[in-house]
Amino acid sequence: MATPTMPSAYRPFLNGMRSPVVAPLTRFAIGIPLVLFTTETAKYFAWTIEPPMTAGFLGANYWASALLALLAAREVLWANGRVSVSVALAFAPLTTVATLLHLDLFHLDTFFGWFWVVAYTVYPIQLGYFLRKQLAAPGGDPPREQPLPMWIRIILGAQAVLMIPFGIALFLAPSTVGGLWPWTIPPLSAQVIAAWVLAFGVLAGHSLLENEWPRVRAGMLGYPFLGLMQVVMLIRFGDVVEWDSPSAWVYVGVIASFFVLGAYGLVTHSRSRASVSVERPIANPLPPGPPALPPEPR
Repeated sequence: MATPTMPSAYRPFLNGMRSPVVAPLTRFAIGIPLVLFTTETAKYFAWTIEPPMTAGFLGANYWASALLALLAAREVLWANGRVSVSVALAFAPLTTVATLLHLDLFHLDTFFGWFWVVAYTVYPIQLGYFLRKQLAAPGGDPPREQPLPMWIRIILGAQAVLMIPFGIALFLAPSTVGGLWPWTIPPLSAQVIAAWVLAFGVLAGHSLLENEWPRVRAGMLGYPFLGLMQVVMLIRFGDVVEWDSPSAWVYVGVIASFFVLGAYGLVTHSRSRASVSVERPIANPLPPGPPALPPEPR
């Protein structure tokens, strides 16, 4: 398949940073036991997660982030794919720290435990290496021509303001701030959840700063799946959620905002594709027929 061409003045999205295969497959693989064997993490995951709703929440995020990485890998410009990188930059280092702080809780006598520990030891280093190469690549950003509507910016701003401070607080004080979560979570789960909350808050804040449809396209197209996966887990294990607490309804509101952003993304993407199809000139029109013969003399 041919790679789309782009003006040389624009910074390309390098293959190492795009991770068109490794990042999506790794995130999808980590999510498999969390999504499919949610109640059996003692056997099939790096550590035992209780209640299952926590495992389902984490699995939903892993699969949604795999889709985000896959969508971002289709972009050829750094400006249009870097929102996905900001998610990894927020999530990976915090998860590594949480792993080292609670290493005694991991199943280090199994493949799952060692895979997690090795992955989150290597991944932040790998991420930093490729980010350095990416930022050293020559070129700039294309001009902004399709700013986001105000109501989308308001939703993104609200997500960032809510999730970034809460994610930081939950990570720093998991035992205390964890009591504000809609269901009971122990410290290790709380800190990994905090890494995801912060990562998606950073995604919202970064998208708000970019304020340009092509630059946020990957994230917007990933939001519907993220919302859907969270709803599936609520249906399966939502009985542990403390529905009489305000935090439960804040959680539901955040999920609803994922669907709103996703609907905007799908509609805008569809319109963009339709616009390109209409404006593109018809290539190779039918060749003209033979020249008309002169009329026969009477």
